[in-house]
Amino acid sequence: MSAPASGPTTPTARSYAVLVTPVANRAFAGAAPRLLAAEVAAVGRGPLGGRLRDVAVLELAGVAYVGLTSEGPLEGDDLRAVAALSTAHALFERRGRPGEDEALVPVRLPARDRYDDDLVTIPKYVGKTNEHVTRLLLNLTTAALEAPVGAPGRVPARRLRLLDPLAGRGTTLSLGLLADMDVTGVEVDAGEVDAHRAFLTRWLRTKRLKHSVQAERLRVAGRTLGTRLRVSLSPTKEAARAGDVQTLELLGADTAAVGPVLAAGSFDLLVTDAPYGVQHGSSRAGGGLARSPRELLERALPVWVPLLRRGGALGIAWNTHVLPRAELRALLEANGLEVLPAGEDGELAHRVDQAVHRDLLVARRPRRGAGSGAAPASDGSPPRRAG
Repeated sequence: MSAPASGPTTPTARSYAVLVTPVANRAFAGAAPRLLAAEVAAVGRGPLGGRLRDVAVLELAGVAYVGLTSEGPLEGDDLRAVAALSTAHALFERRGRPGEDEALVPVRLPARDRYDDDLVTIPKYVGKTNEHVTRLLLNLTTAALEAPVGAPGRVPARRLRLLDPLAGRGTTLSLGLLADMDVTGVEVDAGEVDAHRAFLTRWLRTKRLKHSVQAERLRVAGRTLGTRLRVSLSPTKEAARAGDVQTLELLGADTAAVGPVLAAGSFDLLVTDAPYGVQHGSSRAGGGLARSPRELLERALPVWVPLLRRGGALGIAWNTHVLPRAELRALLEANGLEVLPAGEDGELAHRVDQAVHRDLLVARRPRRGAGSGAAPASDGSPPRRAG
């Protein structure tokens, strides 16, 4: 994308520049402005109601920004949508003539997170996904949602439900909590589950948040599948008394075996990182690890897709070196998903290191027509479940 040649072209139009968050990772830093521009364009088609135009990467005094033009000033929900962008560091309104007497006037952005973001930034471990990328993927997937029948707007008024079926140590789940969602994760590695549980419970106590934690065996029809961690939390005691309580559930089990545990059609979003085949491989059905996640996805997608409500969206990050985009697209379409155009032109792909070239793909479960598994609840609310 190239920068707009001039400012607003109508009396009511306003020009803005979003300053990109500085990041230490050089490979990601080089791609961050381009990725943010793609994200702004996607959010502009969704929560901002198509009001944005002229979205482009631009350079002002040697610093990278993402420029955009809106019809009228950004206010209220518009500013909250901008604040939620993955690498939006600050917002400025551009006034005057570009290149001559132009001035950048800071615009205050509202707080974007329900809790302190050190829930995501404190954990450091080998193989951790960049939290900016995870937030980007979560935002793109949320923008792709269709609202349940009869609900106003693009997204339901109730709290959204997020599933990460390859949860690792829970970066996606933590970002879902920050975004005021109810979250569920599935992770087969008991060490990862234990590390996530230990950090989360310690963090909740340190922050003095109202919460409860319950750990138990995960059993279905008398058979033990693994473990289950249930956490409820609220940002304040007043919120807890008012019933404003979020839930986190973490299942320590094989992701392809949780179909009987989780209710069909009970999740709005499914957001995950497929194993990149470097720090983490995907488990083969007969044992051992594979670099490509293809076999894992072939086993798991028939389980995952029915868990999404109709109109729900799936977002996945993966390493194109071990699974080409065309093959992943074919897998998703074979399981009844509609792959959306975001990223088809390579705008979301970026280098991580020599062995990993990451891309993002977003798909939606159609309201009618082909789809796998049992029919979801019509209003997106979870029916009764086993276990």
